[in-house]
Order: sequence, then C-alpha cells, then structure tokens
Amino acid sequence: MNWDAMAAVAETVGGAGVIATLIYLAVQVRQNTRSVRAATYDAMVRSSGDFRLPLIQDARLAKNFEQAVEDWDKLDAEYRASVMYILTQLFRIWENAYFQHRQNTLEPGLWAAWRGVMLSYFHQPGVQEWWKYRAHAYSAEFRELLESSPPPAAGIRTTQQIHDASSEAV
Repeated sequence: MNWDAMAAVAETVGGAGVIATLIYLAVQVRQNTRSVRAATYDAMVRSSGDFRLPLIQDARLAKNFEQAVEDWDKLDAEYRASVMYILTQLFRIWENAYFQHRQNTLEPGLWAAWRGVMLSYFHQPGVQEWWKYRAHAYSAEFRELLESSPPPAAGIRTTQQIHDASSEAV
C-alpha cells in the first residue's frame, strides 16, 4: 500500500470519527434539554405548592385571598398586607413561567395551561385593582403580556364563586 492510499484511508476514518462524534453530541444535547425541561417544570410545580401552603393551612387567609381576587376594596384591612405579598409572589411565579417559556425550557402545552390560569386571575376585578399598585415590580415584557391579553373564555373561579353557582343551580 502506498502513502497516498494510506492517507486516503486515514482521512476516511477520521471523517467517520467526526460524524460519529457529532451524532453523539446531538444525542447528549437532546437528553440534556429534556432534563432541563423536566427540572424546570418540577421547580415550577414546587414553587406553586409552596405558594399554596399558607392558604391551605389558614382558612381565613385563603378566604381573604379569594375576597381580594374578587374585590380588593372588600378585603379585611388586617389581611391587606398579607394578601398583597401573596399576590406579589403568585405573579412572580407566573413571571418565571413566562421567562421559562421564552427560554424554551417550558413545553408549549404546559405554558398554555399556566398562561390560562394566570390570565384568569389577572382579569379578576380585585387583581386589577392590586395591579395598579404593583405592576412596576415586574418586567416590561411580562406587564405587556398581561395587559395586552384578553381574558380567557373559560376563566378560573374562586371557591366562593363555585359555591354560589352550585347554590343557584339547586
């Protein structure tokens, strides 16, 4: 075998090695993307659960939260600060979901579900009143998303609204 033939074989083997390496890297990137998306969603679910825990543990706080969502002005004065912080945290969680969506680390279907709930709350009268005082705490992009989006057709109802509707049906 002459030197030219050996060089051609070595070049072919080297090219095949590069192609195999690129395929391996593509598979690794895809697996890493899946892992990042799963971890992102897990963290969001945990944040959501952490948010709900005080409301689950304190029925009066939960009732005042729902009252604030429906009508900020009817909220008991002693709960105003707590509910202000709770809404601030809730919308921070949703701002994070929006950020994850923009970074493509949140699956489109999952973002659609979170977006629907978020907009349902955002368009409630009490939240609109709260938003006047807290909108500046969020990014311009997030404010634009909320303020330019119409309410979803099927909105979220508070526990009281569900109770009232079921009482009317009887």
